Amino acid sequence: MKRRPARPKPAKHALLRAILLLACVGGTAIVGLSGMNFLSSRVEAYAPQRADTAASAAQPSLLTAQLNTQTPEGQLISAYQMLAKGEESKAFETIEHLVKRQPDFSLAQLVYSDLLLARTSPEAAAQALIGATEEQRARSEALRQEARLRLAALVERPPKDALPKELIGLPSTVQHAIVVDTHKARLYLFQNRGQGMELVKDSYVSLGKAGVSKQMEGDQRTPLGVYQVGMRRDEAAARYGAAALPLNYPNEYDRMVGRGGSSIWLHGERAGSYARGPQSTDGCIVLSNDDMQALADTVKARETPVLIFEQVDWVAKKDGKPLVDAQFESAFSQWQEARLKQDAKALLPLYEPGLQRGSDSEAQRLAQNLARMQAHELPVQSLERLSVLPSQDLEPVMIVTYRELSALNPTPALKRQYWRQQEGRWRIIFDGVVS
Repeated sequence: MKRRPARPKPAKHALLRAILLLACVGGTAIVGLSGMNFLSSRVEAYAPQRADTAASAAQPSLLTAQLNTQTPEGQLISAYQMLAKGEESKAFETIEHLVKRQPDFSLAQLVYSDLLLARTSPEAAAQALIGATEEQRARSEALRQEARLRLAALVERPPKDALPKELIGLPSTVQHAIVVDTHKARLYLFQNRGQGMELVKDSYVSLGKAGVSKQMEGDQRTPLGVYQVGMRRDEAAARYGAAALPLNYPNEYDRMVGRGGSSIWLHGERAGSYARGPQSTDGCIVLSNDDMQALADTVKARETPVLIFEQVDWVAKKDGKPLVDAQFESAFSQWQEARLKQDAKALLPLYEPGLQRGSDSEAQRLAQNLARMQAHELPVQSLERLSVLPSQDLEPVMIVTYRELSALNPTPALKRQYWRQQEGRWRIIFDGVVS
């Protein structure tokens, strides 16, 4: 009677867990290391150490963090948790199910292939690493970085009851706001539920191949700054995935300081791929199709701000104060009062002279409008300020979105202003209709 092949001993599965470290912490040559607790300790140690031990203690553990296991990302990370706990069989079943459900999820496929490889022999696993081409190693490194960022998003969560400082005090007229932390490759979606903004969802994103701080056409960088989403564009699904939202890059301040480029969008993934590496786009911000579809179905075009920062500065809601100083409020109030009264003399000093862009602020057009106001030919019934967003660029900038109801037009016009502060004085550099 033939003996059935023996099942792999649990000790051998330490190799399986060690191989997975290549995906989650990007270690060196660790194949063949043993010890049932090795992966658990290294996974817990992957996150940057914090100087504030109290803040660190408040963060969730990777091993205990709550996951939405209905999403591909949640299922992938739950497999990491299982491996760290020594539950190799459950991890294998989870990953196997995931790649069947989402065969275009490259990171999940890599983990699955590693698990299969680890079930053969240590020699085969080691040989696979040694024999990899330079292109394969680069691809593997991109996937490992993706894994690190996805795992970090669980451990380094935003502080409870906190917001990015720029969102403090946004009025209820702003229904949603999007914030992108480029260092973490994470997009945060906020919703105004009557008591200010609240974080409702966050997602992994891919960014520009050359990093951030876009300056010119073709530099393959993602811009930094404050933008708004345009009208939804779904006609190029083969290229932009499930949905696409153009950003108004370059905005009017970008143009003034000489930044260029075009076609910077929030969009989904192209056919045949669930997600990309963290730096793999030509400058756009790319989400999985599921996340992009949900985002596009939620936010309002032309009125949803998108704030893109290298690092988000979170502040407690109870301690936060709007980043709108009294001097700006005074200048804006002067503009609003003068515009309602058609007081051309009071309006003129609030615009920078010699402006070349803007439907209402370009020098020649402004002069014409002021002349008409002097003759009381451009009456305004109301000016509703929808939002003010600070943008600390080369100098302090304020971006105001407002709705103008004119006696000459029954349809309110959505408009946007860019103000900048120079030598302690706030003046308008752009005032025009939102396209």
